[in-house]
Amino acid sequence: MQVSDSVFLVTGGASGLGGATARMLVAGGGKVVIADLKEAEGNALAAELGASAKFVRTDVTDEASAKAAVAGALDGFGRLHGIVNCAGIVHGEKVVGKEGPHALASFVRTINI
Repeated sequence: MQVSDSVFLVTGGASGLGGATARMLVAGGGKVVIADLKEAEGNALAAELGASAKFVRTDVTDEASAKAAVAGALDGFGRLHGIVNCAGIVHGEKVVGKEGPHALASFVRTINI
């Protein structure tokens, strides 16, 4: 995969696996759009990475928000070569506990992301 001079959108890019991916892509000569709900962390990482990075607040479960992230990449860097999907959530509950199964809404939210 050609990273140098390429532009990538990284969902969940403000921290964890997404943040590490954004750092790796910039270290390889690429540019990144950090797409995440975590504004403070996303802006901090974009500042750390400099001119090769831009943060766009994004809710990947919302189509308009996802489209705005792509538009942010095109506006910020003029092109987009790839998307790395690292967005995710972790629930601190068992699928089936002593009180029965966890709420279906928790499962649906996890799948939607």
